[in-house]
Amino acid sequence: MTDVRGGVYPFCRACTTTSTAWRAPDSITRLSGIGNRFYGHVDVCPDCGSSVRTLYSTFLLIPVARRGRFRIIKTGGRSYVGRRLLDRPAAVPASLSQEPPASEFKDHPELVDATYEQAEAHWAARDSAGALPLYETSLAACEKVLKADDPATLQVRLRVAQVLLATGDYASAIGWFELITPQLIRVFGSGHDLTRIAVEGETGAQLMVGGPRAEMKVLTELLDQDEKTLGGQHPKVLRTRAALGRATMFAGQLGAGVQVLELTLADGIEGLGADHPDTEIFRGMLLEACDAADNHGKKKDRELSAAARDRWTLAPKAD
Repeated sequence: MTDVRGGVYPFCRACTTTSTAWRAPDSITRLSGIGNRFYGHVDVCPDCGSSVRTLYSTFLLIPVARRGRFRIIKTGGRSYVGRRLLDRPAAVPASLSQEPPASEFKDHPELVDATYEQAEAHWAARDSAGALPLYETSLAACEKVLKADDPATLQVRLRVAQVLLATGDYASAIGWFELITPQLIRVFGSGHDLTRIAVEGETGAQLMVGGPRAEMKVLTELLDQDEKTLGGQHPKVLRTRAALGRATMFAGQLGAGVQVLELTLADGIEGLGADHPDTEIFRGMLLEACDAADNHGKKKDRELSAAARDRWTLAPKAD
C-alpha cells in the first residue's frame, strides 16, 4: 500500500499535492435525465496513471454546467476514483489562521508521560502496528480527564485514525475520521493542517474500500462483530454505526440511513450523554440524512425523515 503520509492511495504523492479530497457523485441519486459526465483526457501521470478530466452536469447527455477539473483513475467499467484538481496552491490567508481554543492539557500534569512520545517514535519509524496500542493508551488517558473535542484529545484521536488506516483497518479508520473531521473543523478551522490530514485520511480509507456499497459491507461486518462483544452503546460501536448510516445514505438508501443514524443518536445519548461532543456529531449526521431524504428521497424516505425530525426536535431544512 502507498504510504498514507505520501500520496493518498491510489494516487501518487505529486498528484495528491496538486489536488484535494473529493467524493464522486453517486449515480443512484441522480434524477431521470440529469447526470454528470467527464470530458477530456490530458496530463496522464506516469507514476499513478491518473489523468485530468473536466466534469460537467448533463441533461439528456448534453453538457449544461461545468463542475470542475479532476484527477481520475479508472477502476474498471464505469467506476473510478477522483480528486478535485487545484489550479494553484491554496494558501490560507493570514486572517483565516486562528489559534485553536486553549487545551486543558496543561492542567493535568499526570498526562505528561512517555507513552505518546514512544508512539510517535514508532510512527516515525513506520511501525504502525507498534504505534497503535501506545496511541490508544495515550488516548484513553486523555479521555478520562479531557473533553472529547479538547484540542489535545483531537490530536491523539487523529493519530489513532491515521494508524488504523496505515494498518489496513479501513472500517475502523472510516468510523474515526467521520467522527473527528467535523470536530477538527470546528476547533481548528477548515484550513488547518490537522483538518486537511483528516479529510485526506477519510477519503483514502474510502478509496481503499471501494465506494459506498462496499463501505456498507465492511462497516456492517465490523459492527456485527463489535456489537456482540462490546454492546450497542460502546464508543467504537457508535462510531462504526454512524459511519454505516452515512455510507447507507451515500449509497442512495436515504430512509435506511436515517434509521441507522436515529439508533446511533439514541444510543449515544444513553451511553455518552446528550451533551457529549460525539453525540452532537451524531445529531448533525442525522440532520444531514434527513435533509438528503427530504431533497432526494421517495415518499417513504420523506416520511421517515419527518418522523425523525419530530422525535429528535430537528429543524426542517430552510427553503
